[in-house]
Formats: sequence, structure tokens, C-alpha cells
Amino acid sequence: MNLRVNSPWWRRGTRSLGRRLFRLAENNDDPRPAHNGERWLLRQLIAAHAAGTQRAFVACDAGANAGDYTRLILVEARGAGCPIEVHAFEPSPHNVERLRQAFVADAAVHIVRAALADQCGEAALFSGRSGSSLASLVPRRTAAVVPGETIQVPLLRLKDYLESHKVPRIDLLKLDVEGSELAVLRGLEMALRPEVVDVIQFEYGGTTADAGTTLRSIYELLEERGYKLAKLFPNALELRPYQAWMENYSYANYVAVAPRWNRH
Repeated sequence: MNLRVNSPWWRRGTRSLGRRLFRLAENNDDPRPAHNGERWLLRQLIAAHAAGTQRAFVACDAGANAGDYTRLILVEARGAGCPIEVHAFEPSPHNVERLRQAFVADAAVHIVRAALADQCGEAALFSGRSGSSLASLVPRRTAAVVPGETIQVPLLRLKDYLESHKVPRIDLLKLDVEGSELAVLRGLEMALRPEVVDVIQFEYGGTTADAGTTLRSIYELLEERGYKLAKLFPNALELRPYQAWMENYSYANYVAVAPRWNRH
């Protein structure tokens, strides 16, 4: 029996090259909004909204962290002359203070100190004390958890928030919730439908694996509610049905869109 400690050099090299080519082809592992399609998508949504209605563009930034994406929304909307309203959800007290300092004078931004989930109450936020961008409600296995950084934070269902604040429609729900995507979506209950939430952008990657979730489970929930699923590229959304090879846990952005966008 030939038991090897390592694969032959040519096999390791082929795998390494294959991973690099796959990342390039699939637009994976690039967190930069100006390059990975996030800014392009915002511009497309805001331009279409501004051309069709005078109503403010309503965005929910779930997992707002220090406010980079909230700031990007404001810049793109105001650059297009589009009225804007942002609801920024962030559980880390450290980051909430940073958000308040950054947007205290901006009436368009509503800061909510809570983690969105499928239930109310409290939960542990791992690596949450210092405001880490990797902080998560699920124990991390693909990233280090710093001892002493775990804190208790409030949980909030998005359905309850929309009702109590009389928000009838969300134009963009941006999920950067480190493995809690399914919980946030389930917390919308019957509000998770295209007539209420038009476009949902969510991250997929190592935190999905940490949470014991699959891309397939997110696809199934959103497709059941009437959404079309697409992969985000630098200047396009590629509609695609779920296939097993997509379950690779490489960082990527997917977008669920209301059926009306398939006619645009």
C-alpha cells in the first residue's frame, strides 16, 4: 500500500493553478466594492429607482460594521440625485459608536444596535468586543476567535423592525452577517417576498460553512418566495440555477432579485 504524505509536485501545482483560474472565472475572494461588482450593482439599482419614482431609495445594511457600505450607498445615491434612506444594523457597541460618530448629522441614516436574526432576545457575538469585521453569532472555525472578545448582544427580527418603524418596502437588503444569512431571511417571515424586499445581496463563503449552512438552503428559501438568484460579477448579474459545484465556500456575492428585473 502506497501511503503518501504529500501529493506529487505536478498534482499540487495543477490544483493551485486550477484554484486561481476558478477564482478569476467566478469573481471569488475579492472584497473590494469598486472591483467585485458591488458598486456597479448599487449604481444600477439607484439609477433605475431614480428614473421610476420620487420615493426615497430604502436600503438595509445588515452587519454595517464601521459604515463603509452605508457610506457607499449615500455617495452613490446623492451623486445620482436620488433621495436615500439607510437602516444600518450593527450589534457591536464599539462599531455602533463609530457609526454614530460618522453619521450623527445625517438624517438619512438610522442606526440600530442589534444583530438581525430569526428571533428576539440576546446571543453571543464572537470576536465582537473590538468591532472585528469577522465578528459572528456562530463560532468561527475558518477564522480565529480571540479569547475575551465574546459579548452578549441584542437580537432583532427584521419583520418586527419594519412593522414598528412603518417601513413598507426595502429596495436593497445587503447582508454581511457572517453566517447568519438564513436566520435574517427567516426573520422576515411573510415579508420575505419581492413585493416587500426587491433585491437581496448576500455573502457566501467560509462563514457559511462555519454556520453549517449551504448555498443550496439559501437558494431554496429565496426561490420558494419568488426570487431569481444570480452571481455578482464586476459589471453583470449572471442568473444561474443552483448546481452542486457552486458549493465551494469561496467568498462570493450572490443576489436575489424580484422577477420584474428579469424583464429589464
